[in-house]
Amino acid sequence: MRGVDFAGSEDDPQLHPRKSVGPMPPSRPRVPMPRPNFSKSRPTAASAGVRPTPARVNGSALQKQSQWLARAVDAERAGDGVEAELCRQYAEHWFRVSRGQE
Repeated sequence: MRGVDFAGSEDDPQLHPRKSVGPMPPSRPRVPMPRPNFSKSRPTAASAGVRPTPARVNGSALQKQSQWLARAVDAERAGDGVEAELCRQYAEHWFRVSRGQE
């Protein structure tokens, strides 16, 4: 006789989850994964659709601001509103730097 009586019998599948109640489902065949080839060159940012990092602008803070504003105008003319807004944000940053607000 056991000291503690648990609910269910020894043949209960809930108590023994490893015991199979019915036939096992067929196993899927293993498909070998292709190995990565690190010798291939990776796609460039332009071909991947990612905007490249903006080029550095030299000069004082006010010169940088005016150069970024000029880039914003060029981007607007090219029809790239997102790029124009990005350039305006850089120009605003350099304006704040020149005024000592940042």
